[in-house]
Amino acid sequence: MDPRATAVNPGWRFSSRTLKTKEILIPVQPGDTFVVESSGGGGYGDPKQRPADARAADVANGFVSANWTLGTTSGSQQATVTGGGETAAFTATANAGPPASVVVQAGDSQRAAQGTPVPVRPAVQVRDQYSNLVAGAAVAFAVDSGGGSVTGANPTTNGSGIATVGSWTVGTGNNTLIATVSGTGPVKFHATGVVPGAPKQLIVTAGNGQTGLIGYALNVPPAVEVVDSEGFPVPNKLVTFAVTGGGGSVTGDTMTTGTSGIATVGSWTVQLGANTLGASIPDAGVTNNPLSFTATGAAPDYDISIRPLTTMSPSRRAVFDSAAAHWERLIYGDVPDIPVNIPGDTLKKYCTGRTTPTLNETIDDIVIYAILDSIDGPGKVLGRAGPCYIRSSGFQPVIGVMFFDTADVASFPFDVVVTHEMGHVIGFGTIWGGRFLNLVVGPTTQGGTDPHFVGPQALAAFDRIGGTGYTAGAKVPVENCCTPGGGSNDAHWREAVFGDELMTSFLGATGVPKPLSVLTVASMGDEGYQVNYAGADAFSLTFAALRAQAGGGQ
Repeated sequence: MDPRATAVNPGWRFSSRTLKTKEILIPVQPGDTFVVESSGGGGYGDPKQRPADARAADVANGFVSANWTLGTTSGSQQATVTGGGETAAFTATANAGPPASVVVQAGDSQRAAQGTPVPVRPAVQVRDQYSNLVAGAAVAFAVDSGGGSVTGANPTTNGSGIATVGSWTVGTGNNTLIATVSGTGPVKFHATGVVPGAPKQLIVTAGNGQTGLIGYALNVPPAVEVVDSEGFPVPNKLVTFAVTGGGGSVTGDTMTTGTSGIATVGSWTVQLGANTLGASIPDAGVTNNPLSFTATGAAPDYDISIRPLTTMSPSRRAVFDSAAAHWERLIYGDVPDIPVNIPGDTLKKYCTGRTTPTLNETIDDIVIYAILDSIDGPGKVLGRAGPCYIRSSGFQPVIGVMFFDTADVASFPFDVVVTHEMGHVIGFGTIWGGRFLNLVVGPTTQGGTDPHFVGPQALAAFDRIGGTGYTAGAKVPVENCCTPGGGSNDAHWREAVFGDELMTSFLGATGVPKPLSVLTVASMGDEGYQVNYAGADAFSLTFAALRAQAGGGQ
């Protein structure tokens, strides 16, 4: 316990008439005896049994009091006072004191191949002088010998008093790592950096058993690990990848293992049906050499049906069709067909706002009504777009609308805006919320200031395009500001981070490409669609500084 926090006067007072605590009144009469008891091992500055009129000063002021010294166990403690035929309870929280001891919690006495991280990250546990776990203590990890390196060298302890280094990569031979906590003696971790032996086995590490769109590279490039007889990774081994069935193709077919012992093919493009890929090294006596990967090539089967409700020129209609074809290259898997019979008046009221024929059919996969009509003249409301009906399972939209003001369509890049808004109709940003998929944490609608998308595919894709260097908040950052009424918040990528990416909040400068990135494609995968990463546009990020907020509204 922190000695500065142990002597606590919780402030209760015994009146010569009543004791009032938490609206409980305890009658007190001169001569009454009070018994004060506590949990947690605490004590008292005054005798535990004392009459109410024991001290003249107390009687003169109408009060008597007792000092409560908290016990040595951190956490909630309680004191009870009995007198006058009644009992009152008082509570206090005892905090752990400063660090007094540090011990190894995990990660000592390991072996790893030289130049690779140990399998168990070293961790320490910190306690105070009474063996209470200390949270928030700063720990410094530093290489002591062996020539290795660490990442995340300055963690703080969690609620269990544990701090863990980011990673410890070892050199050759004996390696030591020291963990230091202010006010305690350091602790030392030991590891042996092993020189890997001859290759003994090939192991699949990524990319097996996938399904992908025919004519495109699979989302996850196949990767193989080369290990020795003890399971240590073998670096600098040449691995050859070759198509062995299905008629697909590869890029980067000859790759060298790194310090992790892993080699990854550049890409593997598949054809319809069963596909196989072999990976081999020239060494003899190696298990699983060659190693085989399998994949299934699928034809595109996601259909966007554009239904114009107003007259539009062939060139305008072509923009809608082109945007639909773009999204159909990115989302290729079928979603459940939905039989509907919706009267035209219902569609007009809840979806299109325009005269609409009765919709009586089985929808495969989404119907989007397209409207070009007058709204409010130039420079005001550009239009609206979004889903009107969604599936009850999976929540993928089944009917939507895109409505643009004819007074404005010539003033912006129509193809860019149509592609953007079609993404919202399909589900981008419109089914992320807690009512549906719950993919955004900390939305601004609930008072959050750093909303972020937490789908696992998008998180991996964010790192893939440079997001490993993002430290300005939680990943993946979603729009949190700067649009009138906050209408873009929680439903776009954050403009200040992603700039010209197609699915940010602002259109930005005309004539500048608006790439539809693999991050956006991956987010659709998190919505339950089968997606094709290879169909995304090239896009990458650097985080030396955040981008300035772009201007112009979309």
